[in-house]
Amino acid sequence: MNLSPAHSMPFILMFAALCAPVHAATWQICDMQLRVTEVVKQPFPGLRAQVLKTSPATPDVECPEKGAVISFIPETADYQATLARRNWPAKGQAIRIRYRYLDGICKGDGNEHPCRIEHYPFVAQ
Repeated sequence: MNLSPAHSMPFILMFAALCAPVHAATWQICDMQLRVTEVVKQPFPGLRAQVLKTSPATPDVECPEKGAVISFIPETADYQATLARRNWPAKGQAIRIRYRYLDGICKGDGNEHPCRIEHYPFVAQ
């Protein structure tokens, strides 16, 4: 069977679409209520908090389990910057976080590997 270029183009486009890497992704969101268990200063500043309640945006979102202790650096509500330390909650304080993550392939050391980009922005109480 000999196809002309005009007849073979749909097959070429379909093959290219099947072989093209997928770049689009969606942020997964999980609203969480936490209780701060520790304000860590050394060696890397951050918060440790126990998960009191989770509320995934959709059923397939992976939220930390109730009772789990997580470590994170708090971010502004728009998740564009780290929250100033003077605004961090104190030990024992209850807070709300809108945890966001995006799974993908990371590059950096010349190798590609699966990774998760995570954000921990505060939600106004």
